Amino acid sequence: MRHLQSLRTLFGISVFWLALSMLFDGLNALVLPSQLLALGGEGAEATRLGLVSFVGLLAAMLVQPVAGALSDELRPRWGRRGLLALGVLLLLTSLLFYRMAQTLIAVFLGYLLVQVAASLAQAAQQGFLPDLISPEQRGVASGLKGFMDLAGAMLAFVVLGELLNRGGSSTALLVIGGVILLAFILTLLLVREPTEPIQPTLQHRALWEAFRLDLREHHAFVWLIVSRFCFLLGTYAVGRFLLLFVAERLRLDPTQAAEETGILLGLLTLVTALAHPLAGWSTDRLGRLPLMLAGAALSALGVLLLILAQSQGQILLFGSLMALGSAAFASANWAYTADLAPQAEAGRFFGLANIGTAGAAAAAGLFGLLVDGANTLLPGSGYTVLFLACALAFGVSALALRGVRSSPEIPLLSTLESH
Repeated sequence: MRHLQSLRTLFGISVFWLALSMLFDGLNALVLPSQLLALGGEGAEATRLGLVSFVGLLAAMLVQPVAGALSDELRPRWGRRGLLALGVLLLLTSLLFYRMAQTLIAVFLGYLLVQVAASLAQAAQQGFLPDLISPEQRGVASGLKGFMDLAGAMLAFVVLGELLNRGGSSTALLVIGGVILLAFILTLLLVREPTEPIQPTLQHRALWEAFRLDLREHHAFVWLIVSRFCFLLGTYAVGRFLLLFVAERLRLDPTQAAEETGILLGLLTLVTALAHPLAGWSTDRLGRLPLMLAGAALSALGVLLLILAQSQGQILLFGSLMALGSAAFASANWAYTADLAPQAEAGRFFGLANIGTAGAAAAAGLFGLLVDGANTLLPGSGYTVLFLACALAFGVSALALRGVRSSPEIPLLSTLESH
C-alpha cells in the first residue's frame, strides 16, 4: 500500500509538468515563431522573435521568486494546490486573450500575460517535490519530472506542429488550454498534502526580500543556478531558432518548416524522454555532479556538429547528442536543487532557482540579434555563430560546477551520493 501511495504521489506531483512543458515548448518553439512569420516583416524574424520572447520570459523570471515566497506563506492555509488553482485560472484567461491577438502588439501582450500567469502556477507546482519527496527518492522524482517535461514537449511538437501546418494557431491554443485543465484536475485528485496544520515558519516579507540570498551560506546553490543558467542558455537558444534554422538550411517555406521542425523536435524529445528515467536513477547512485558534467560535454559536442548539418537526418543525429546531454544534466540539477533548498523556504528557493531557467529562456531570445547581425556581416553565417556561442555556454556551465564542488555544503550530501 505504501508503495502504491508513493507511486501515486510521484505521478501526481509530476503530471502538471507535462502541461507546462506543452505550453512553454509549444508556444516558444512553434506557435510564437509561426505567428510572427505570418505577420510579415521579412529579414528581421529572428530579432522580433528574440525581443518578444525576451521581454515575456524576463517578466516570468522576475515573478518566480515572489510567487514562490507567496506559495510558502500561503501553504499553511491553502497548501500548494491553492496557489496552483489561482495560477491555472489566470493562465486559461491569458490564453484566451492570446488566442484573439491579430497584431504584433496584441501578440506581444498576450504572450507576456501567458508567461506571467504560467510562472505563478509553476511557483506552486515546483514546491511539491521538496515538500513531499524524501531526499533518497529525489533523483527518481526528478527523472519522472523530466520525463513529463519531455512528454509534454513531444505532444507540443507533434500535435501543435500538425495543427499549425493546417493553418491555425487558435486550435493549437485551445488544445494547450485543455491539457492544462486536465493536468490540474489530475493533480488535485492525486496529490495529498499534509492534513495536519502546518506551522508558519516565515514572517511576512517585503517584496524585494523574495530575492534575498546569503551568498556565503548558500554558496553551492548559487553556483548550481549559474551552471543551470549557462546550460539552458545554450539549449534554449538552439530550440528557439530551430524553426528558422531548418527553414534556411533546408530551404523550406514557413509552413513546411513548422511541420518539419515539429517532427524533428518530437523525435528529439522522445530521445530525451526515454533517457530521463535512467538519468534520474543514475543521479541517485552515481552522484549529481558527474551527471551534470557528462550532460554539458554531450550537449557541447552535439551543437558543434549541428554546424555541419545539411539534412533532416543529420540534424536529428546531432540533436540527439544534445537530447541525451539534456536528460543527464536536468535530472541531476533538479535533484540537487531540491537537496539544497531549505525546507521552510522551498517555494522561494525554487523561484530563485528558476532565475536560471527563465533567465536563460529570456536571454536566449537575444541571440536573435546575434544571428541577424552575423548574417548582415557575412551572409549565411548566422547559425554557425549561434551554435558556436551555444557550445561556449555549455563549456561555461561545466566550469561553474567547480564552485559547487568546492562548496562546504557538499559533504552534507555525500551520504546520498555514495548510495
